[in-house]
Amino acid sequence: MSHVVTIEESQAKPPVSQTRCGGRSGAWGKVSANRTYDFLYDPLFIMSSEKDHNQANIQATLIRSRLRRVPRYRTMFSSLFHYPRYSVYWSKADPVPSFISRDWKGHEERHKEALRKLAVTDTSFPMPKEVYEDPDVTGKNRYKYFERPFLPFYQQMPFNVVFASTRAEPYTFPPPSTKYLPIPSKYTVGTQTDYRDAEVQTDPYSPEYIVCQDSIPELLTLATLTWGRGLPAGQAEVEMIERAREKRAWEATLPALSDTSQFEKRRRMMNAMERKEWAFREQEIEKLQEIRLEVLKELLKKRDENQNEVNMACLNVQWSKLQEVKEAKLAQIHRTHVSAIRKLLGKGKNIEGKLERRNIIKDYSDYASQVYGPLSRLGRFTDNNSEDFVVKNHYLNTYEGLVELESCLPDFVTQPRIRSPKPKVTTTKDGFLKRAARMDHELAAVHK
Repeated sequence: MSHVVTIEESQAKPPVSQTRCGGRSGAWGKVSANRTYDFLYDPLFIMSSEKDHNQANIQATLIRSRLRRVPRYRTMFSSLFHYPRYSVYWSKADPVPSFISRDWKGHEERHKEALRKLAVTDTSFPMPKEVYEDPDVTGKNRYKYFERPFLPFYQQMPFNVVFASTRAEPYTFPPPSTKYLPIPSKYTVGTQTDYRDAEVQTDPYSPEYIVCQDSIPELLTLATLTWGRGLPAGQAEVEMIERAREKRAWEATLPALSDTSQFEKRRRMMNAMERKEWAFREQEIEKLQEIRLEVLKELLKKRDENQNEVNMACLNVQWSKLQEVKEAKLAQIHRTHVSAIRKLLGKGKNIEGKLERRNIIKDYSDYASQVYGPLSRLGRFTDNNSEDFVVKNHYLNTYEGLVELESCLPDFVTQPRIRSPKPKVTTTKDGFLKRAARMDHELAAVHK
């Protein structure tokens, strides 16, 4: 007889939903844009309609499935369909506490809106007072009512000093308040702006102005000039101002439009001015084209110079490589030449090809023989066992030995004696100058 053992949890703790921000699906699972029960817990989470609220509730129910699997101990390791490994039951534990309302918050908002409209239409209707939660400004929510701007290079005070509440010392009383509080003459205010670097570079300040009636100041015609675009004024701006003055003077000489008798004259003057302006414009275009042509020539010249520099650098590198190859070949040819000359000299010593016995006495008497300087190609190296010939002496390797050697030296070695040279005798016994002295005397006189 088989029986099923069902284990039920007495009271499950409400799970705390967390928002995962993982990148890999294998390690973190599915990533949700919000938490499961945000539409119930979060006061700032707003649903547009009751339909969306119900849909979110159904989705949360599907995600937080209340189905529990209870293993069957007799068939725990069974893989047969008619002998299941576990049984499924519906858990009575609700992940949402009972005091949390599952209704849509829109009904309360609609009820408040209806009461507000009814109070507006009917003044006798008692409007229920809204009870707000204590903000607790001086308590836990004190940090919400303070904001300090972030000012670079500004010495900030620590937060424990800024947010510290003032405490009155015992046995101290505040001074009596006066009728009028003193007003300080200066205020130090820290500000935080959204503009940095380039945004703060604005045009210079221009004061307000009032234009008199029936007057057109000439300065207002230059309102289009701004700092960096026409200001400070240069030669081009001065010429533009002069042309504007001439045009205004020409406009003053035009016949009135109401005078029909001078209509042809007005048309001829306007045509002449138009041709003059077109000619001036063509001159400006030609000047701009000449300037652009000069700039283009300079750019082409710089490009050619840069290209020539690059070509010269490439040629220098190639020349250096070829020069190295040439030097290596010349060195190889020189070595081959020296080797061939040595072979010829060796063959020239014994032209007849006679065999000679080794003369040991001659070899040891000649320090250039193979005894003292054997060839390395024969397998002998003169530097082998060279440490055996190193002189190891107490007098040369120690300070005491050097001092003892120095004490054995004579005095004239450590204390040099300088004797003044004797003057040269330039006269003979009879009092005449010698021939060498006479020649030196003549050379000195010629030099002077």
